[in-house]
Amino acid sequence: MSLVRPVVQSDERSRPTAGEIVRLAVVLVVAVLLQTAVAPHLRLLGANPDFALIAVVCVALVKGSETGAVVGFLTGMLTAVALMEPFGLSAFVFVLVGFFAGRYAETADLPAGLAPLLTVFAATLVANLLFALAQFLLGREVPPGFFFGRVLLPSLVFNTLLAAPIYVLVRLWLQGKAGLRAAAR
Repeated sequence: MSLVRPVVQSDERSRPTAGEIVRLAVVLVVAVLLQTAVAPHLRLLGANPDFALIAVVCVALVKGSETGAVVGFLTGMLTAVALMEPFGLSAFVFVLVGFFAGRYAETADLPAGLAPLLTVFAATLVANLLFALAQFLLGREVPPGFFFGRVLLPSLVFNTLLAAPIYVLVRLWLQGKAGLRAAAR
C-alpha cells in the first residue's frame, strides 16, 4: 500500500462523460429554443429576456470556465444561425461570458444564492455593451438614451429576475439533487 496518491492528469479530470455531454447538449438546445421561440413574445419595458445568455452563465457557474466557453461558443453559433444575426458575433460574446463566468465560479468565494444573480447581471451588462459596440463599429447608430433606457436597463432587470430559477433548473439537471444540496451549504 502506497501512501502517495496517484497524480490525476488535468485532462482526465476535466473530460466530461457521454452522459454529461448529452445533458449539456439538452441545455444548449433548450436555451436556443427558448431564445428563438419564447423570448420574442416576452417583453419587459420593451426588452426581451436572453435565455441563451442566462443558460451559458448557469452552465459556466456549474461546470467551470472551459465548459462555459465551449457551451458559449455553440450556443452563440446556434442562436446566430436561428435568428439570422451577424455570424460569429454572438459566439464571440458568449465565449467571453462563459469563460469569465466559469473563472469567477472557480475563484470567487460568494454565497451560492447571490452568485447566479450577480454573474447574470454582470454578463448581461458586458454582453449588451459588446453588442452595442459591434453595432457602432458596423455603422449603425443607436441613440444612447434609447440603448440605456429601453435595452440595457430592462434587460438587466429581466435577466437577473430569471437567473435564480434557471440556475436551479440547470444545476439540478447537470448535477442532480446532490448538486443542489452542495450549493446550499
